Amino acid sequence: MTNPPATSDAPDVVVTYRSEQPPNEAFATLALELTDGLARGGILMEPRAGGEVRLADSLLGVVTAWEVGKEIAIRWQAMPWGGSTEGTVRVHFGEDGTGCRVSWSLERWAGLFGDSPAALADWAAADLLPSVLARLVPEAVGDWFTDRKARRPGGAQARAIYRDPTFHWPNFWLILDRTRLTREDRLLEVGCGGGAFLHQALESGCTATGVDHSPQMVDLAREVNTDEIRSGRVKVLRGDAGRLPVGSGEFTCCVSTGAIGFFPDTLAALKEMYRALAPGGRLAVYAGTAAMKGTPAAPEPVASRVRFFERSELADLARRAGFSGVRVEEPDIESFARKAGVPEEAMPLFRGTGGSLLLLASKPKAPRRRSRR
Repeated sequence: MTNPPATSDAPDVVVTYRSEQPPNEAFATLALELTDGLARGGILMEPRAGGEVRLADSLLGVVTAWEVGKEIAIRWQAMPWGGSTEGTVRVHFGEDGTGCRVSWSLERWAGLFGDSPAALADWAAADLLPSVLARLVPEAVGDWFTDRKARRPGGAQARAIYRDPTFHWPNFWLILDRTRLTREDRLLEVGCGGGAFLHQALESGCTATGVDHSPQMVDLAREVNTDEIRSGRVKVLRGDAGRLPVGSGEFTCCVSTGAIGFFPDTLAALKEMYRALAPGGRLAVYAGTAAMKGTPAAPEPVASRVRFFERSELADLARRAGFSGVRVEEPDIESFARKAGVPEEAMPLFRGTGGSLLLLASKPKAPRRRSRR
C-alpha cells in the first residue's frame, strides 16, 4: 500500500481503495466521476488547478492541485458562522503493481466543526459512515449498478461500450430498415446514448437531434459526431424524455432504441415525442418483453428496474399519446445481429420472436381545409 504524502497536519480522515487502472487512467476516471457526481448535487467544480468549486453563488472551495496521475487537492472554505479554518480534501494516486492505490484524505477538517475536538469524530460516526453504509444496502447498489450500466451510463467502461454498442446494433439496423430515412427527414432520437445510432442515421442525408439525460453519454455522443455537429447536421442535447428540450412539430421522424423501459413515465415520454413530431411524422420505438428478464440482455439487478411491455400495452400507450396507424411487431432480428457482427455464441438472444417489440406509428396529418366557392 502506498501512503498519501506527509503534510504538516496529519489527515483527520483517510479512505483508500485499489484501482485496477494505472495512475493516469485512474486519475481520469476519478476526475470525470467526481465532477459529474458533484454536478448532480448542484455543485460545479472547474477541473483544473485554480478552479473554483461552487454551489450556486456560494464559493465552497478552490482546486489547489491538479496533477494528472498524482494528486488532486481542494482547499475547502471556512464555515460561514465564524472561524478562519480551511480544510483540505486531497486525493493521492500511488502505483501498486499494474494498478494503483487511491487515497482520499480530509486534512485540518476538525477545525471546520468549531472548537469541540470531538465534533469531527461525532460527525464521522453519525453522518459520514452511515451515509457510506446506506449506499451499500442491496437496493441502493442495484440502483447504482442499473444507472451505471444502462439507465444513466457512465465511466470508462460505459464510454467504450456505448461508443460502438455491438449488442445494440441489431435493433439499430431494425429501426433504420423500418424508418427508411431520407435527406428530407429531421430525426429526433430520445435516449441517444453514445451517439452511434445518430452517426449511422446521418448516412441517409437527414439532419438529426439526439437527447439523453446522462451527461457522460451526451459528451460521448458529441465526440462521436464532432464533424457532423460542426457542419450543423446534428445536435446533441441533455434532457429528460418527459420534458424534451425541443420545439413542437420540429421533426419528421422520432425513434427510441431500447431506452423506453427506463423512462420514469412512459406515457409522458410518448406524449412528448408526439408533440415534437410534425403532422404526418412517424415514430419507431424498440422495447423489450418479459422474455428478456434474467437473460444476458437484462440480468439482475437491471431486470428488476426496467419496465417490460406486452404488445397490447405498448400499442395502447401509443394511442393514448395521440398516435394513429399504431402497430407493434415482434421482430426476429437474427439477420440484423449477423449484420452487426454479434458473436455466434450470443446469437440465440436475437433469434426468434417474443423477446423484443417494435412500435411503429405516426402523428395524424392535419386535416385539409375545404376551399370555399
